[in-house]
Parts: sequence; C-alpha cells; structure tokens
Amino acid sequence: MNGAEYIASFLEKKNCKNVFLVTGGACAFIVDAIARNPNLKYYPMQHEQSAAMAADAVWKIDRTIGVTVATSGPGATNLITGIACSFFDSIPTIHLTGQVNQKEKEIYKGTKVRQAGFQQTDIVEMVKPITKYSVQVTSAEELKLELAKAYSIAISGRMGPVLIDIPMDIQQVELEEDILEIQPKNLKLKDKEIIDIKKSINNFFSDSKRPLILLGAGPGLCDQTKKITDWIKENELPFVTSWNGMCFIDHKNGNYHGSIGVYGNRGSNFILQSSDNLLVLGSRLDNRQRGNVAQFAPLAKIKVLDIDIAELQKYSGEKNYDVNQFDFRDSSRLFSDFKLNLRNDLTEWNSYCHQIKKKYFGIWPSSSSVKYNSLNPYDLVKKVNSLIDGDAIVTVDDGANLCWVFQAFERTTQTIFTAGGNSPMGYSFPAAIGSAIHSPNKQIICFTGDGSMQMNIQELQTMTYHKLPIKIFILNNFGYGIIKQFQDTWFEGRYEATGKGYSLPDFKKVSEAYGVGYRRIENVDDLSLKDLNSSQGLVFDVILNPNTLIEPKIDNGNPLHNQFPYLELEQDCLEFKYLKNYT
Repeated sequence: MNGAEYIASFLEKKNCKNVFLVTGGACAFIVDAIARNPNLKYYPMQHEQSAAMAADAVWKIDRTIGVTVATSGPGATNLITGIACSFFDSIPTIHLTGQVNQKEKEIYKGTKVRQAGFQQTDIVEMVKPITKYSVQVTSAEELKLELAKAYSIAISGRMGPVLIDIPMDIQQVELEEDILEIQPKNLKLKDKEIIDIKKSINNFFSDSKRPLILLGAGPGLCDQTKKITDWIKENELPFVTSWNGMCFIDHKNGNYHGSIGVYGNRGSNFILQSSDNLLVLGSRLDNRQRGNVAQFAPLAKIKVLDIDIAELQKYSGEKNYDVNQFDFRDSSRLFSDFKLNLRNDLTEWNSYCHQIKKKYFGIWPSSSSVKYNSLNPYDLVKKVNSLIDGDAIVTVDDGANLCWVFQAFERTTQTIFTAGGNSPMGYSFPAAIGSAIHSPNKQIICFTGDGSMQMNIQELQTMTYHKLPIKIFILNNFGYGIIKQFQDTWFEGRYEATGKGYSLPDFKKVSEAYGVGYRRIENVDDLSLKDLNSSQGLVFDVILNPNTLIEPKIDNGNPLHNQFPYLELEQDCLEFKYLKNYT
C-alpha cells in the first residue's frame, strides 16, 4: 500500500471511522484513500475550524478519538482554534495535514526563504504550544512510527490533540501493510503510593468539621465519575463541581450541591466558601472557578489530586495547598474499600448544605426579564431541559448563552458539553454536527448565541446536505451580552462593538436559504415537543431583550460569595453561618 492507504488502515484499526475534513491539493491522496476504505467515512465541512471542533466532540460522546484532514497552508492554519479547544480541555484528537513535496523544500535548503512551494507553511511549529505532539514525517518508516507514537501520546497521561504533517511524496510512497502500534504510557502508581495517598486524604479530613469535594472534568474524561461519587456517598460527604465537571454528574444526586465559580450557583459558592477542608479531584482551578484567588475557600485547607504535574506546581507558593499527582484511570485502586475515619459529626454541616441547596439550587430568576417584560433565558433552558430525551446530546457555545445554559440546565443522563478552556465563539454548532454524525440515533440539541452562530453559520450547508436533525437554539440578545455586562461595569455602558457597530442577519431568511426550518420563540410556550422530536433540522430564534443579564456573576474582583445582583443579607443569616467572622 502507499502512505495514504496506510493512514486509512491505521484509522480503521483505531476505530476512527468518521473523518472531518476540507479537501485540498496537498491532502487529496489521503482523502482518496479514506474514501476507498469501506470501513471509513469522510465528512466535508465548510471550514477547517469546524472540522476540528466536530472532531473535538467525538471523545466527549463515547471516548473515540476524533480525526481531521486538511491541506497545507491556510487549510492547516484554519484548524488552530479547534485544536486549542482540545488542548485546553484535555481531549485527544488527531489532525492530519498535507504538506508540499519535500523536493520543493530541498531546492531552498540552507536559505531563509519565507515559503518553499505553493501554500507551504510550517504548521508543526505553529501548533506546538497547543498540541501534546506535532511532527512532520519525512519517510515511510517515519510515517508508521509517528502515527503510532502520536496516537499513543494523545491518549496517555493528560490527554490532548496531536498533529502529523505529511508531505505529498510520503502520501504516495510504498510501504509494508503491517500496522505499527505503541502502547500508551500512563501514570501507574505503586501499591504503596496508593496507600500513602489514601492515608494523606484520611489525615486531611480527620479533624474536618466542614469537608467538601470539588469534582472537575478529569475523572469524567476517563469514565471514573461514578466510582468517585459512590465513594462520596459512602462517606456521606457533600460535593460540588466545576462547569466541565458538572457534565458528568447526575444533578439529582443527593450529595451534589451544584457548580461553583464566577458564574456558578450562589448556594454552591456559599458552601465552598464555608468549607474547612476542600479536596479537589481533577480540576485545574482556573480563575473562572476561583474568582478572587486570594479569597477562594478562605476558611479551608485545600488538597488537589491531578494528573498534570505542571498544574500542581502552580500551587507551590500557596501554603494552604497540598498536592498529589494521580491518574484518575486508577480510581478503582484509590476509591474502592476506602472508608474515611472522620472524628467529627457532620450532621450540622450536611444540614447546612441541604438548606442552602434547597434555597438556591435550580432557581434562576432574571431581573432584566422582569424589568423589560421579556423572555427569561433560564426559563427557556429549563423548558428545553424538561422536553428532551434522556440520552440527548447537548452542545453549548460561549459567552452569555453558555452561562444561561450551564447555570440552569440540570443534567441526569444526557451528554452535555462545551469547549470550556478555549471557549471560542462558534464551537457548539460544528460540535453538534460531529455529534449528529457520530451518534445518528440520538437527539442533538445545540445552544448558541446570535454572534456565535455567525462564526460558523456556513455549516448549515453541511447540516442540510447530510440531513442532520439538529435543533439549534439561538439565544438572540442582538449583541454580545457577556461583553455588554463587562462594559456596564467598566465603561459606563458604552456598548462599543456590541450594541453599537454590531449587526446580525435575518436568521429566518438565512435558514430558509440553506433549506433549514425556522421557528421564532418569544415565549416558552412557543416551543413544542413536536418540533423537538421532528426528523428535520430546525433553527429556533429565541428573542431576548438586548439587555438581558447573566445572573448571578462576580464583578469587580469580589470573592465567590458576593455575586451580582448583590443580596441584602444579615450577618447572622444562613448564608453567613460560617463566614460571618471572615472579613
């Protein structure tokens, strides 16, 4: 077989059956080989960025690695935003880029020319900061080795994207058919090290009166969330999550007390701020979780377990942090038969957590909707939440629409996700396309914003061509709502490039031009179960007041327990039962 055919056979063996791509001269041999492989299918997107975002969705659905193919130059560089999504969220993806023939570079060897050959671009160096591994292959032997190596690296340790740049002459070179494989290298602690971590956790909680678990995405990405939540239940501990962590939790779990952070649940933030010992499992504690870092969990000692040693090293200067490197694939060894020896009665603390949860969980008023007598986005999200299938896949974009959905959506068994770390506009729609292609028998719901929709609006053609029954909810506030709130805080409401200078198309006309059904939603009662269950793709244009707010949120560097809109709370109220002595 030739190099391109070997690539197709490699993908087949790794069960990477769906490949997202935009064709081009430098990758045409790879595309042709994939097309001729009876066990692979390719899906041309309208933009390479969308291909990378569609591939990012695949692991989040069923732990299969998503794959893209792109041509050299602009084709490869267009992948970058989607690759960054996978890198920051620890999602393994494989990106195969075509490159000009090596002989074209040989002509200029030893010189400093900007470009050798048409569309020649050094994509390998460009993506090194946002991939776990990127390499250009120069021979048949290297192609076999680097494909196997890159795949292994993508799923080893803290997972992430890889890129292999393949010159056209290597795509055509002859090579042996045997598929080379390299086993992944994961962190495997010795039995004694596992025992030591158990002792460390037990000692950490032994004198605690207000213990709390913060669960991140790490356990969920390797399907170990249930193992950990069972351990939490056995030890009668309360827990909260990050936003990416909440995607793997049944929100009806009795020990679960919501998601924390700058845009988190008020009650969850009060609980976290009141804890005295906080165990963080698989979360990098970014600034959207901690808010004002100096005032994060101010009463607590904090212990962090994470696979990434670099993430743990950032706490080296913080005296109240203790850390252990741990791979959550090994959760059975750590959390099975592990009963904590707690010295204090937790009845009062658990009662407090449940009272706070009852007061705040699932309640999302919108003062701006009342003020302007307009649709409450939280009500819309909850209505969709109540109508969709139990195994539905829900993709969510960025900005205000992300906040409204992740604040109000209560997950039970659905799959819900976003691009948490990079959070680019335009992610959710191509991610929904990837989801619909990879899981054709499931209901696909896409939440996006009016600005975000325009970033990859061309993919309506992909959706139409493949007859994908995606339900797209455009939470339309006629501008960048999250930036407007930022401008309210810092620029006295001067809406430059949001309310002023920003425009959007008529989504009804756009939808009809692409052959997609359109529904205008001005009231939650306008949404019907019949439309949600339709076999056709639909765009739901959800009309919001331009000044609809995200509530609650942290402003002006406040700690997590002081979110806007500000509450008038007495010093001896329930919320400040443990925080009242903290200034």
